[in-house]
Amino acid sequence: MSSSKEPLHPQEAQIQDRMFAVFLKDEQRVRVKNWTGWSYRKGRSHKERTQFYREFDIAIFSKASSYDLELTGYEIKGWRKDRKGKMFEPAFGDGLDQALVLLQEGADFAYVVYPEPTNQRNKTDLKELCDRYASHIGIIFVANDLSYHTKFREAQRNNHTTRDRKKNMLTSLTTGGNFSDISELPVWVKKQEY
Repeated sequence: MSSSKEPLHPQEAQIQDRMFAVFLKDEQRVRVKNWTGWSYRKGRSHKERTQFYREFDIAIFSKASSYDLELTGYEIKGWRKDRKGKMFEPAFGDGLDQALVLLQEGADFAYVVYPEPTNQRNKTDLKELCDRYASHIGIIFVANDLSYHTKFREAQRNNHTTRDRKKNMLTSLTTGGNFSDISELPVWVKKQEY
């Protein structure tokens, strides 16, 4: 990647695209972007829709073992422009509430992804905030030139989700999911070996 063409202040869509296409790429996992839920047809005219409370900016299904599925959700935050075009970092703790909702919706793990903060104290304060009040949430920082990412805080497993719930979610995703992009489905998903 040429650093002269990369943004110094990556916005959410740029970080999300890079995470989806490069950092999280793995042919044995299902990657989906902007997943909002799914729809089913019941009869000719009736369509039943299930919406998440908060969309998964990125969701990844992987086989944890021959018996279990793992669902990891990512909430992406990036720099924003104000009306005058001035760039601002994400607010401190922005996205933690959304990541908690991803756990409520069935994710095993949830991460908030931020651009590398300009003030290094924000990193330690954010880790302390999560340690005290959002212990299940992991934190990932992405370099401002989008060349690498660092898992700053490991996410803790959500013990309140079930294998059957994740199976239903994956089946619903592949048969009627509402999303903006999805990776090629691995053989184990095509054969429904989950």
